[in-house]
Amino acid sequence: MENRNLKLVKNRKQKKYNKAIFFLCLIAVLGIGIYFLITDFSIQNIEVKGNTTYTDAEIINAVKSQDYVDNTLVMIAQNQVFGQTYLPFIENISMGYDKSHTLKIKVKEKLRAGVFEYMNKNVYFNSEGIALESRNQLFDGVPVVTGVSFNKMVLGKKIPVDGDYFDTIMNITKKISTYGLEISEIHFENEDDITLVSGKYQIYLGSSLYLDGKMSKIAGILSAVSKEHKKGVIDMHLYTDEKNIITYHK
Repeated sequence: MENRNLKLVKNRKQKKYNKAIFFLCLIAVLGIGIYFLITDFSIQNIEVKGNTTYTDAEIINAVKSQDYVDNTLVMIAQNQVFGQTYLPFIENISMGYDKSHTLKIKVKEKLRAGVFEYMNKNVYFNSEGIALESRNQLFDGVPVVTGVSFNKMVLGKKIPVDGDYFDTIMNITKKISTYGLEISEIHFENEDDITLVSGKYQIYLGSSLYLDGKMSKIAGILSAVSKEHKKGVIDMHLYTDEKNIITYHK
């Protein structure tokens, strides 16, 4: 009986020893795995694609300033879970890696609907009329809105334009995008006196009535006029959907 008890105690000690060895091996394997995960996937290079207005450096700096981890796998997982966009006019970012040490960032940028000049800065707004970005740079293809008064402008909030101008501004900027027009300026003398600028051509819309019809004609008119004239005024203020009255002045 005593020998049997000694044998049971010995077996229990052997099991505890085996468990301890197993856990030590498991910890060692995990440690080695974590070591290789950290060293084999450390970020040595970042490649950016798809950006048109933001520079590579701007995007990389924005990524490194927010929840940055020096590991390609961790950054990819983090981006898939949280979907960071980092900058105001980025719609989404996807991440991948190349040869484990290169983090690849693919960018899809949002459209900048327009820009106001405010306190010697260019303040860009989105399609909801929210001021999202203040920069020194003036981007090509983004129309500058002039002749409109407003008080204090705050980033992240809707621009407080006086009167009903903003609905008209948003309608015009959407039509510019829809019809692929190259408009550099949207100028208001008042709410019923609107002029667009495209290169050396002025397009006098007059009021915002029949706006879709007017905007849909601009590309064709500019194409026709530019064959004979380098600059001039396209007058559309008498245009209606029933009477397509459009005149041209040198």
